[in-house]
Amino acid sequence: MKSFRLIVLFILVGSIQGFTQSLSRVTSGVDLGLGYQEEEWVPAALYHQELSLANFQWFRIGWGVRTWGYYAGRTNLTPKDNALSRDTLEFGRLSANGASFVLGANVRLWRFDIGANTDLFGIAFGLRRNGLYTKPGFSEGEGAKYYNAYVKSNPSTLNFLPLALDNQNGNSEVFVRYWITDRFGVKLGYTSGRITYATEAKLDNGQKRFSKTYGVPYFALSFPLYN
Repeated sequence: MKSFRLIVLFILVGSIQGFTQSLSRVTSGVDLGLGYQEEEWVPAALYHQELSLANFQWFRIGWGVRTWGYYAGRTNLTPKDNALSRDTLEFGRLSANGASFVLGANVRLWRFDIGANTDLFGIAFGLRRNGLYTKPGFSEGEGAKYYNAYVKSNPSTLNFLPLALDNQNGNSEVFVRYWITDRFGVKLGYTSGRITYATEAKLDNGQKRFSKTYGVPYFALSFPLYN
C-alpha cells in the first residue's frame, strides 16, 4: 500500500509542476470497468477531462468524477489505532457505493495513456449492516457492553483524501489505456482503495470508523467524448 501511494503521489506532484506551462487542448472520456480479486468486486465508471500542455502535448493534467462500488463476502474491519487494542468489526458480507471527485495525470505515448489518479473527496452510501464487535483480552473500555455483540453500522458518508488518510472511503489507480481506434480503447490498471464503515455507537477509545485497504486488478472499456 505504501509503495502504491508513493507511485500515485509521484505522478500527481509532476502534474502540479506542469501547471507552470501554458495550457492548450482539452479532451474528455469515460471508462467503464471492473476490478476483481478473491471475492472482492469493485465496479467503477470514471468521467475524466485532461488538459494538455502547449509545449508538451504528450503530458496531460486531469480531473473528473468516479462512481464506484465495493462488494465482498466475509470481511473484518479494524479502527485506525488497532495495534494494541485489536478491536475488530466482523461482517458476513459488505456492500457500498460512492461518488468522488478525482485528480490525475498521464502521458501519451503513441496510442498509450500511462498515468494515475486518486479520489480527493466524495460520498459513500449503502445498506445498514450488523457487525460483530470483538476484542480479545481482559481489559474493558467504554465499548465493553458491545463486546461479542452485533453493532449497527453504515458506509462512512463523507470522505476526504483516502490515499493519505485512514478511515476514509475511496480509490486510487495506476493504469495503461490503449486506444484501439480513435473512438474506442481498453484500459488495464490496478485499483487500491479503502472501505470504511461507521458504527452508530461509540466503541473503545471513542472509535466509530472501522476500515480495511484492498487492491484489485482492473479492466475497463474507454470511450472519448470529444477530442
